[in-house]
Amino acid sequence: MGVRVTATAPGVVKLFGEHAVVYGKPAIAMAIDKGVRVTVERQGGDSLLVVARDLVVRGVAIRVTGGSIEGSVIDGPQLAKLASYALTALRIVSEGYGGDLKGIKVTIESQLPIGAGLATSAAVSVATTVAYAKLIGVELSREEVAKLSHKVELTVQGSASPMDTATSSLGGVVYIKPGVELRRISAPPRLPVVIGHVERELTTGELVRRVKELYSRHPKVVDKIMDSIEVVVNEALAALGKGDYQLLGELMNINQGLLEALGVSNHRIANMVYMARRAGALGAKLSGGGGGGAVIALAPGVEDKVSVAMRLAGGEVISTDINDQGVVVQH
Repeated sequence: MGVRVTATAPGVVKLFGEHAVVYGKPAIAMAIDKGVRVTVERQGGDSLLVVARDLVVRGVAIRVTGGSIEGSVIDGPQLAKLASYALTALRIVSEGYGGDLKGIKVTIESQLPIGAGLATSAAVSVATTVAYAKLIGVELSREEVAKLSHKVELTVQGSASPMDTATSSLGGVVYIKPGVELRRISAPPRLPVVIGHVERELTTGELVRRVKELYSRHPKVVDKIMDSIEVVVNEALAALGKGDYQLLGELMNINQGLLEALGVSNHRIANMVYMARRAGALGAKLSGGGGGGAVIALAPGVEDKVSVAMRLAGGEVISTDINDQGVVVQH
């Protein structure tokens, strides 16, 4: 039983298969070397305090005493959402493994832009789960962390794919077919990708509902799109294993076209995608739910040019690489 534990968990980009994964199709995601750090410590007293902050906004503090919640939100309703993931993770671990939440303080520090589609909430869920479990003397496997963290996201959001929490927990590049298979896969030690992001117009939940409505109106058409995305994912699996950047880029471009057919892209995403390709990217596509958010471009040898092009298209750019470690505890 410790008095202070810090855990870091990486953010996640979706390389292939987003939205189709909701319909049981496979997807591939990658942990990135930007993420979230969560510190859980015992301070004494009766309150449970969650403090969240990032590099842009000043933060939020939520205090729970008994059954009541007192919060002071400063410049950041989005950060208040992160605090809710941390609270839920604490409660789920406490209910499953014991541990008194009185006198606990949680501090969340994020390197990830909130709402950019880089799995910030998953990283918070994973890091909080690991840190609090370690604080109360419980050793969890990465697979157990992934399951518990997915339960956190389900509790907060109502529905969630296990892809983000699994990838943040395991690290590296992860292949998932819901309910069937979840594993790390072979990939080049470095993927030369550039990530750009713009403000989102719709949440992932709203976009998932839109796709579902499209499916209800055109089931045969949308079925074919989902089947095509599955073929893309499986071909990408082989291309990653061989380190075939040319083929990966082509598959990214095809995947983007299929996502556009589902109606989850928009003009701001398209601007970044086409500017990135014109600057030399082998492939570029949205990453995540869409409606804004993240765009990922495969840009071997031209990362700087593609970064400039994405900025000219109105995006903010993140330089990143694969995180191969997944969640890590630092005492």
